[in-house]
Amino acid sequence: MPQFYPHNFGELEAVIMDTVWRLGQASVKDVLNKLAKHRQVAYTTVMTVMSRLFTKGILKRQLDANGAYLYTPKQNRASFLAAASKQAVGRLLKTYGEVAVAQFFDILESGNIKKMEQWRRKLKNIK
Repeated sequence: MPQFYPHNFGELEAVIMDTVWRLGQASVKDVLNKLAKHRQVAYTTVMTVMSRLFTKGILKRQLDANGAYLYTPKQNRASFLAAASKQAVGRLLKTYGEVAVAQFFDILESGNIKKMEQWRRKLKNIK
């Protein structure tokens, strides 16, 4: 199972991206072999999803010596999640403004006190 389901991905896309991130570089067959341990999915389905991830600009691909595509992520997982979360926060702020900020702080205050102190220090440094 993937570790996350970003808004940018459907469930199968997220599972495939998690697999490609773990492998670093993968063919459709490589991904299918990993997925087959946990679910039944057709080769053509994996191929279609990986092709769509390439079209969306999330994966790069190149032909190997046998004529099969090898896919690699354009960004590592941390960079992708940072960019995706920045976009999500931007959408929240644009749509909900100050209400979103207030809710963010309410959630932080109800959580881990140590983390809250780290956030407060970080916010004080913003100019």
